[in-house]
Amino acid sequence: MICVASAGNDSQDEKAYPAAYTTLVMGVASTSNQDQRSSFSNYGQDLVWVAAPGEGIISAYPYGTYAAGWGTSFSAPFVSGGAALIRSVVPSANQLTAAQALAHAKYISSALNNGRIDLYQAVSSVQ
Repeated sequence: MICVASAGNDSQDEKAYPAAYTTLVMGVASTSNQDQRSSFSNYGQDLVWVAAPGEGIISAYPYGTYAAGWGTSFSAPFVSGGAALIRSVVPSANQLTAAQALAHAKYISSALNNGRIDLYQAVSSVQ
């Protein structure tokens, strides 16, 4: 099982749960479209494994409409999808394999640990 959780939206270097519950959970921070940590995103090496876009993410909304959303809860699905993509390439991939592959990211700062996800690099690393 691959477990991914949002890091939280309190702009703090502080453990937040469930992302910091165990080292087996990949905590996900938010980045802007400028590849910077979102001002609201929690950060820190003890919490964040990787970051993903989390500002102005278009999503389905009630009554057949769409809306833009902000937050690490919008970032985590990018990482979950990346882990699923890795599992489709390597069906035997476990949490460690997926986490190591997703760590092949674009470095931004140590506060975001491995950086912003780069799915091309992640998938290339397991092929």
